[in-house]
Amino acid sequence: MTGWPRFAAPDDVAAVEAMPLSHWLPGETLPDIVANSADRFGDTLAQRFLVTPDAVPLDRTFQDVADRTRRVAHALYGLGVTRKSVVASLLPALPDTLPLAWGAAWAGIYMPINPFLEPAAIAAMLVRASATVLIAEGTAGTQGVAEKLPAIRAQAPDLEHVLTLGERRGPDRLEDAVDAVSERDLPLPKPSDTAAYFHTGGTTGLPKIAPLSHANLAFMAFLAGYGGGMRAGDVIPCGMPLFHVGGLVFGGLAPLAAGAATVQLGRAGFRDPAFMDRFWDVVAAEHATLLFGPPTVARAVMERTPQTRSPQIRHWVSSAAALPAETHRRFTAKTGLPVKEAWGLTEASLVLTFTPPDGEGRAGSVGPRLPYCDLVAVRKSPTGEIEGVCEAGEPGVILARSPGVFDGYLGQPDIGFVTSEYLEPGRWLDTGDMGYRDEDGYWTITGRAKDLIMRGGHNIDPRVIEDAFHALPEVASAAAVGKPDARLGEVPLVFVTLSDASNNKAEIAANLCTAANPNIAERAARPKNAVILPAMPLTAVGKIDKAALRRQAARMATAEALNLPLEKVRAKDQAGGQILIEADVAAGQAAATLAEMGLALLPGRNRGDR
Repeated sequence: MTGWPRFAAPDDVAAVEAMPLSHWLPGETLPDIVANSADRFGDTLAQRFLVTPDAVPLDRTFQDVADRTRRVAHALYGLGVTRKSVVASLLPALPDTLPLAWGAAWAGIYMPINPFLEPAAIAAMLVRASATVLIAEGTAGTQGVAEKLPAIRAQAPDLEHVLTLGERRGPDRLEDAVDAVSERDLPLPKPSDTAAYFHTGGTTGLPKIAPLSHANLAFMAFLAGYGGGMRAGDVIPCGMPLFHVGGLVFGGLAPLAAGAATVQLGRAGFRDPAFMDRFWDVVAAEHATLLFGPPTVARAVMERTPQTRSPQIRHWVSSAAALPAETHRRFTAKTGLPVKEAWGLTEASLVLTFTPPDGEGRAGSVGPRLPYCDLVAVRKSPTGEIEGVCEAGEPGVILARSPGVFDGYLGQPDIGFVTSEYLEPGRWLDTGDMGYRDEDGYWTITGRAKDLIMRGGHNIDPRVIEDAFHALPEVASAAAVGKPDARLGEVPLVFVTLSDASNNKAEIAANLCTAANPNIAERAARPKNAVILPAMPLTAVGKIDKAALRRQAARMATAEALNLPLEKVRAKDQAGGQILIEADVAAGQAAATLAEMGLALLPGRNRGDR
């Protein structure tokens, strides 16, 4: 591998595929990639950590990263970690978070966990994964992890070691174990060995765990760098969380393989108001060449665009969720930067499509398929059976296969895969996303199959609603969900945030539907109400949290049906997707009313149950 080839058009994908995949790989395993990058790029900058926008940076070269990774792996090996041992972490972005990830994947299996989860959910994942080592922030942390540790340890009794990272002093520090390392021969993983477990952040029940192999991630180190147009010497700010595959791969592994430097925006990244307020200042000071973040961040930094920006920036990479076409156009008009959209999922190790970095961008499209990735859209029956393959321009459920696709969820290896007489032989991953391919090979994602709004006999794609509202200048973001309805099953409800603060929210809300609905072709899809929020609820990786909005819509429907104040109604998800309602009502008739709307009354918590 001598550098990524040019990617300007869909035809370039076939040119890459003319060579065997091994020609492009930066290594077969994560230790290979780290060592090869150190050999190639040596003492050039690989990793910069900014505590604050104005702080003196903490820098590491490619050789430093390789040395630290090796010592972390030796330290874990010395603690008894072996190939199938699971080393979990509860960490923000710290100077050692990435070397820990690579070292843990070398010695065993690395499992980053969202530190914002509740102790019971964290402990359940540790138990399910049979984790024996947990590395977390101590009392110096600001996310409350140290306070959670006693409850986590009590519910995960098989943990053999709980170490802290980022503490200046105290017992059980990972740094002490690393400093005490006596290096020896350390077994190397095979490409087929599991490198990492990632939790998928499902909307109901506990998240599933997706094991990714060294071969999966080695492929993605190439693919994400190729799709994103990374070059040796690039400078890439990273504000994404490093417990998610997007931040860890696009903000860590792919730049490392390409010879690019990452600039970590503090412990909290895009969650830190200081870095968001000073984003363009940091970009200019660091001479950044490539920017990336989800649509929510793109919208936020767009509003802070300076009169002049650094000329060396080539483009903005948008991922994690679909970027509305109107937002795409506004972003480019305001910042002068082309947007390159990517699409994929954790189960595919990250990306499957990318807008060509050296070619045409199309608002609303996520680009053509990437090399060695096969995609097909299929028609499905109401019971989920595949009824045929979609033609160009015809939306369907997208299926995928590639060297990045995992072998199946931990303990559930067959869930999410399909076979069909209409498809080429073998298992295909059902991505759960709806979309279509145009005649030029560009893909457009229209939404999640599970996000469809089921109004009577109509299946409504929420994106047609969202696009109409995004086109309004006063709307900063929009998200449509189904509001439970006894007669129709669901009716469309749209939540919006405004571009500018206003005291006339009621008047604006009434006018929004009047302005947007004429641009929604299907009458059944036109919402009667728009709900203005001060901010959209977001997942840990910056996606709009539609599960939270569905719960809000269920609360609104319940309050209206039972004539209750909204603040007296609570909602929660249960496994299987049904929403449970808790309210101070007599259970009998209320339960029957809610059942007609597809909701369930939480037993034992309502008047008449006590």
